[in-house]
Amino acid sequence: MNFLNTLQPKVIIAVALIVGALMVVSAFIELKQSKGEILHLLTEQSSSLIETVNQSSINALNSSEEIEYLIAERLFNNARLIKKLDSLNLLTQQKLFEIGRENSLFRINIFNQNGMRVLSSRIPEEDHPHGEENINRSEELEPILKDGLKEFVIGLKQAEFTDGQRFAVAIARSNKRGAIVINLDAEEFLEFRKRIGLGKIIRDISDNQGIEYIVLQDSLGILAAGSSVDTISSIVSDPFLVSAINSDKIYSRTHIYKNQEIFESVKRLNYDGEVIGIFRIGLTLDEVRAVEDRMVRRLIIISLVLAAIGVIILSIIFTTQNLKTVSNEFKKFKTFTSTVLENMGEAVIVVDEQMQITLFNKSSKNLFKRRDEDIIQKNLSELSDDISRSLLEYCKNSGEQCADVAIDTAIGDERKYLLLNFTRNKDEDGKENFIIVINDLTESRRLEEESKRKEKLSAMGELASGVAHEIRNPINAIGMIAQRLDKEFKVEKDSEEYHSITSLLRSEVTRINKIITQFLSYAKPLSLQIKKINAKAFFDDIYRLFSDQAKIKGVELIVLSDQSFDMKIDPELIKQSMMNLVQNAIDAVEKKGKVEINYFRKGNDLNIEIADNGKGIPENVRNKIFDLYYTSKPEGTGLGLSIVQKIIAEHNGTIEVFSEINTYTKFKITIPQT
Repeated sequence: MNFLNTLQPKVIIAVALIVGALMVVSAFIELKQSKGEILHLLTEQSSSLIETVNQSSINALNSSEEIEYLIAERLFNNARLIKKLDSLNLLTQQKLFEIGRENSLFRINIFNQNGMRVLSSRIPEEDHPHGEENINRSEELEPILKDGLKEFVIGLKQAEFTDGQRFAVAIARSNKRGAIVINLDAEEFLEFRKRIGLGKIIRDISDNQGIEYIVLQDSLGILAAGSSVDTISSIVSDPFLVSAINSDKIYSRTHIYKNQEIFESVKRLNYDGEVIGIFRIGLTLDEVRAVEDRMVRRLIIISLVLAAIGVIILSIIFTTQNLKTVSNEFKKFKTFTSTVLENMGEAVIVVDEQMQITLFNKSSKNLFKRRDEDIIQKNLSELSDDISRSLLEYCKNSGEQCADVAIDTAIGDERKYLLLNFTRNKDEDGKENFIIVINDLTESRRLEEESKRKEKLSAMGELASGVAHEIRNPINAIGMIAQRLDKEFKVEKDSEEYHSITSLLRSEVTRINKIITQFLSYAKPLSLQIKKINAKAFFDDIYRLFSDQAKIKGVELIVLSDQSFDMKIDPELIKQSMMNLVQNAIDAVEKKGKVEINYFRKGNDLNIEIADNGKGIPENVRNKIFDLYYTSKPEGTGLGLSIVQKIIAEHNGTIEVFSEINTYTKFKITIPQT
């Protein structure tokens, strides 16, 4: 203060003016920077929002199609059953009524080759104004009656005598006698589609604060929009929108809408390779205007008090800027930390002192197949009893440092091998919480066991090859000696017993030679002859090979899939594997048991499943069944499943076994098709 007192008033005024000018310039610069930052945040926010709306729209369209497909498939399954009953002349109106009631079907109609209805599940009410006579659907059923289609989806159609809508499919009757049509009341389906449809998504999101409008439009006009939108500029009249509809990029701009400046982002919506239109999302610039208003007020205040407190204001500005910088850095750090946690490859769960879940990252959602909104603030035991017990035992109730622990637990229908890392922590309020980092080692463990099993089988195969060669020569010599003894030596006493013993000796030598040949066959490297063959024909052939045997034993043999697609395999070796597995399944079930064969494509993999409802495989035996020479059959050689696994491994595939005692056994084979 003494230094300031020595200055002349003119100097003080000059300094104040300079400081004021600097502050004014600084305020304008800060205004520009703040506006730029807010626009940048708006760009990121709108980009994220438009991507979310875009993906949600695609998901809604996919969901609608998938639901319609599942409904159609369900109706087709019922129609195929009715077709079989129809071919056996077992259908009556009462039978159709019972099938419809049991399967929640609205109507089942049988039509002849001329399109006339000859039978229906409807039992007319006495006072119903519409009869059942002279119902003709020849035009609707033309694809079957004239074009020769086996089945097709009629889809949604208006009910003839009511305001409701129906969803229908049609299937050809056997021997070209007409068609079978099954109707389902579509009210629930349509209501569900409304709840997940594009319009619903757009209206719900556009009602959020800060969003001026969300519009989906094409070159002809508005396809869907929020409730506040009645008109909007067309695409062809705006070069910016023309550029957006011709590109997959997100375009952003400031734009005048209803005499108000807004921030708009635009992105093209593609579905099934076609351009549906463009999404336009308008966000308010209230924050930018608020910043501008604040800066104007600040300038007014500065001009009023500049002469008296210029230096103080300057110091306050510097302090404010430093505080803002620190705050921004803290926010960035917090955002960065949250992003890292959310996108970690490991599942991360944070629980408080009461074991309530407070954080559940993306990997946790994928691992447990649960949404964070369904699990946040729930007790950890509701997610997993095993993890909850491990946390209590190895960390929360332990006076020592938290320990890592590996557990084998069930998540849904799957068994998982998890490595748990526990960390004790305290938040800013001093309250204790626990961070659980979960590594899913299931696949690594499976691959490790698969590798060990392959190494073991390879070593055992080499050993078998060596031993087989060493045994075969003396065994052949013994066989030749037995043959000579039988032919060249004559005994006068007990001749019949003598020949019986030499014959038995030669028979056993032959049996040993057969086993040695199998050993050598296993040890010999396989030479794959990969061919492209039809899956349906292949598995139909497997069914024919075992159908008679299954009937004789009283076992129900079923091929669940009838998909027809090409698969790339060595047909002879895979056929050998299938015969071994199906034979084992038939042997494992009692009379009236069931053996199921299923095959399907999943991604780039061919999946084959052989299941039975027999006695099952004990858990302590499952890890041994693929070992060389291990068998539970009195006459078995212990080579069958070992050879199956070797064939699958040569196809770069995997074979897994799932079983429950006295319930079921299922072998699952996965073979890459790339």
